[in-house]
Amino acid sequence: MSKRLPRLSDAQKQNIKTLLTDIQNSVDSSASQDSLTQLKSTVKAATSDRKLTQSEFKAITNDVLTVLESAGVTSSEARTIFYDLQNIAAASRLPKTNDDLTGTTGNDILWGGLGNDRLTGAGTDDAGMGEIDTLCGGSGKDTFVLGDSSKCFYDDAQTNTLGLQDYATILDFNKTQDTIQLHGSSSDYAVGALPAELGLSGTGIYQTTGNARELIGVAVGVSLTDLNTGFAFV
Repeated sequence: MSKRLPRLSDAQKQNIKTLLTDIQNSVDSSASQDSLTQLKSTVKAATSDRKLTQSEFKAITNDVLTVLESAGVTSSEARTIFYDLQNIAAASRLPKTNDDLTGTTGNDILWGGLGNDRLTGAGTDDAGMGEIDTLCGGSGKDTFVLGDSSKCFYDDAQTNTLGLQDYATILDFNKTQDTIQLHGSSSDYAVGALPAELGLSGTGIYQTTGNARELIGVAVGVSLTDLNTGFAFV
């Protein structure tokens, strides 16, 4: 016998309302209105029986990702929206899943949700060259993959530029529990201030070649001074 779902609590209703409000406030493109309308329709259908199942929450999440991809929201706005989703999942007591998420050869937005997740934004064909991916692990111990045993991702192979056309934006890195995976060894990388033109606060993760630096990752809102904690090398 399947377990009967409880009716939506006041906390769930408020979290859903907050999500829609934050997304509405973040949308700055008329092209995103269709996807926003679809999201509202999905939310209405999912909550019409005053309950929220795992599959219904997944449908809402997929529509949120579509809105984010079309709206051009800022990193801080995206982080707020993902936290809203996380609050909905937590208040709904949805099961935690450990997900292995992989992006495409284009710009991707990946969210892990509740659980210990592995997020790889870089496409398998281009290793992230020309991509700007957005990664949010959610709760749990998450791994953000910026390289594997064969190569560093987001490297455009041009030592005369900072690599501002390809990198991973990590929205919720927690160095005490999360891991950023890099190719090679710590001597191949450095952490430091972000280029001013990005307009972001946080720490840049750079691949180093001699005196040249190539930006491959951004840890938003986090101050990192070394590679000793929160990094793994393969």
